[in-house]
Amino acid sequence: WGGFLWSPRLHQPLLIAIKEPFLATAGHYAELGEHARQFAAFLTYAALNHLAGYTAQDFQTAIGALPQEGLDEVARALVQALEAAGEQRKNYWRNRIQPFWHDIWPKSLNLVSHSISESLALLAIAAREEFPVALSTVINWLRPIEHPHYVVHRLHESELAKRFPEDALRLLDAVIDDQPWVPRELKECLTAIKKAHPTLQKDARFKRLSEYLKRHGI
Repeated sequence: WGGFLWSPRLHQPLLIAIKEPFLATAGHYAELGEHARQFAAFLTYAALNHLAGYTAQDFQTAIGALPQEGLDEVARALVQALEAAGEQRKNYWRNRIQPFWHDIWPKSLNLVSHSISESLALLAIAAREEFPVALSTVINWLRPIEHPHYVVHRLHESELAKRFPEDALRLLDAVIDDQPWVPRELKECLTAIKKAHPTLQKDARFKRLSEYLKRHGI
């Protein structure tokens, strides 16, 4: 898969010609070796591009055949695709990511991993003005992340805590438990939430996260 560019539409005639073996390759993920992750990402991009000759069921079956590490890569690819949409993120979320989530992404929560949880938190943040909807879409897949620093950094950097304080608190509560290393910008996020929506200081989730900071001397 090293010869493909990240634009399945450029290879659409070829992908139609090799549809059956292309999709079946998902069931041989481990045999791809160093190209496995690239294949999972390309499969995701192909699904997002609504290729002629392929159905949502085709991609649902193929992605469902991936092992855990393959699904982890699919989640990362979704984040990369949405971030790459730039100023078109709103449309990309609505027209590409949401249909993918509803029609293709596996439904079993038993597949949740630290990697998937982190990627989906980043996906919600990458949705920007669609953040509340995106968060509600993926919230059941979010779990405490072993190292939540990057997610908190991206949330702080996006300034979404100022625009959507309640949703930002919901995300922080989902990914932060009692990790030994406190995310550097958690305090700044809570401050932004408090300034934007003062009554949230009384929320049990806000109090828990504030106590978490205090226990670590922050």
